[in-house]
Amino acid sequence: MSAQAAPDTPPRLAALVVHDLKNELGALEARLQALAERLDDPGAAQARDDCRALRERFVQYLLVYGHDQGLRAHPSDEDPAELLDHLAQSTARRHPGLQTEVLLPHAAPPFAFYDVRLVRLALEAALHNAVRFARGWIGLQAFRRGATLVFRIEDDGPGPGAPDPGAAHATGLGTALCEAVARAHGGPGAQVSLAPRPGGGARFELCLPA
Repeated sequence: MSAQAAPDTPPRLAALVVHDLKNELGALEARLQALAERLDDPGAAQARDDCRALRERFVQYLLVYGHDQGLRAHPSDEDPAELLDHLAQSTARRHPGLQTEVLLPHAAPPFAFYDVRLVRLALEAALHNAVRFARGWIGLQAFRRGATLVFRIEDDGPGPGAPDPGAAHATGLGTALCEAVARAHGGPGAQVSLAPRPGGGARFELCLPA
């Protein structure tokens, strides 16, 4: 879904469509929950969890983009290592076939000043992309580079520019969201990058003013 309605889309119609989609996801989650309770099938439980995660992410998108003033960061003191641990554990639960780990956890600063809600959304979007391409491994890391706080996500996939195995279901919003989060934090060094990972794969970085 686009962050904003197209110019020729009536705002009320766009709002109704968004509301309907949110309700449909909720109904689908309820049906999957009932199915998971009836069947002793890990696949049913995984489908329920995936639907729940999608609905929660959708609601967060609405909260972020649903304000007339646009995307704004509200920074506070946060623990980058704690955020990465949460993301790694969530990814490992949803994709048990992938090895997901936090790299050099002691390199992360004990606290940093950023909007954790926005940063979590951006990193979840980057992780979604990494999962599509990874062959078997994803690494997360946070560290300071000069006056910049860097969140890094790496995978062992074919690297940037490779054909997207999930292109049929991709919206292109992930990159736009990450860039919007960087801009919302402002300041020198706020940016997003995607580059080849030494040794193979891709390296995503979200850089914010430290």
